[in-house]
Amino acid sequence: MKLHLLTTLTVLPAPEDRRRDHEIVEEWARGLDWVHWLLGSVRARTEHLMMNGGGWTGYAEGAFRAAVGPALEKAWSAAHANDLEALRAADAELGARLGAEDRARSIRAGALLLKSTRHARYQGILGHFRDQIALGAAEGHLATVWAAVGHFFHLSLANVIAEYLRLEWEIGTRGDPRCQQPNFGRMTSELLLGRVAEPRVM
Repeated sequence: MKLHLLTTLTVLPAPEDRRRDHEIVEEWARGLDWVHWLLGSVRARTEHLMMNGGGWTGYAEGAFRAAVGPALEKAWSAAHANDLEALRAADAELGARLGAEDRARSIRAGALLLKSTRHARYQGILGHFRDQIALGAAEGHLATVWAAVGHFFHLSLANVIAEYLRLEWEIGTRGDPRCQQPNFGRMTSELLLGRVAEPRVM
């Protein structure tokens, strides 16, 4: 079922902007401090997500690239198209790709994020997805819930991916000074460019 909502607009950098893609994404992310607050309940009340024994590299090259990243893309695109069935399908596909423990943690974290945004007005497809979860028609994994929430707050797909990666990193490291923060902008641009090859004019 597709639901009619206003179309969101992502403003891209000017053609003369010579910065690399990941540098642009990082600059956008620095202006999203409010997202850190929005995800605060998940961060504070979640001990682990999926970055466990394998460390960051294992997560980035494993669960994120194979399951979470594609789910974020599909769920955000579904929310952007106001397609509730596609959003449910992305949620179900992610659940099927996760092991039992990761799946349970993902659902618990998704519930926390839904709870923290329950009083937002005019939720559109986010509200309909929330209803489906309450009815047991969807599990409500963190990645798909976050994609719907991010779209509700007019975040671009790049922002949604980068902030999810940041959240996973912060939960997994808990501010350990020995851990050097990855380049989330580079990871985001690599994921997007790896799935969408755009022709370039020579």
